[in-house]
Amino acid sequence: MKIAILGGTGSIGKGFALRLNKKHEIIIGSRDAGKAKATASEYNDILTNRGIKAEIKGTDNKTAAENADVILIAVKYNHIGSVSELIRPVLNNQIVVSVVVPIEKDYCYIHPDTTSLKIPVSREDYNANYFCYVTPPAGSAAQELAALLPANIELVSAFHNVPAKKLADLDVELDYDIGVSGNSMHGKKVVFDLVRDISNLRPLDVGPLETSAMIESLTPLIINISAKNKLKNLGIKFL
Repeated sequence: MKIAILGGTGSIGKGFALRLNKKHEIIIGSRDAGKAKATASEYNDILTNRGIKAEIKGTDNKTAAENADVILIAVKYNHIGSVSELIRPVLNNQIVVSVVVPIEKDYCYIHPDTTSLKIPVSREDYNANYFCYVTPPAGSAAQELAALLPANIELVSAFHNVPAKKLADLDVELDYDIGVSGNSMHGKKVVFDLVRDISNLRPLDVGPLETSAMIESLTPLIINISAKNKLKNLGIKFL
């Protein structure tokens, strides 16, 4: 299949491109076509140096979406409005996969004499920080994206909890579960197969698109646990 990775120049996009290249035609999308082409060339060099055939292409987001069978949207949450508006005219029968997590870094001021949390008065007073899930008005990033795309487009939510650095490191053997949400069983089955195309990833059906918030919100939880406990690049595995 032809897979467009919108936001493919980012950290998570790199891993998808390198891992899915083996079985699929990869198109890197970016707001800047020149940047996408340069990034695609970089990814091709990484694979070629490992003796892996690579023909990853790079172009602008709209062109990438137009020429794909599956579109992975891996942009920051605040860009989904502009990206969806851009690709709407070229959407036909593509399956769209949301990898978007609405996440922000928050700060708490902890009074030195108590354990109570107070509103910080200056950056110098910050002695604790963490990432938090910012629930969109629609309930999740995937549900918000669904409202912005044509009604006939199959939208699936997946891949939120896989660590980007390990995904992009081909020397690392992955062993994670990937929650998949969506209202179309056909779309979810396509994504199940994509998950399986990455060695040792297991797809798990979470339910309809409304359940995406549960999976999306695990991402900041994992990051916080990693940071506070000095554990690197954690993921999810159900045992």
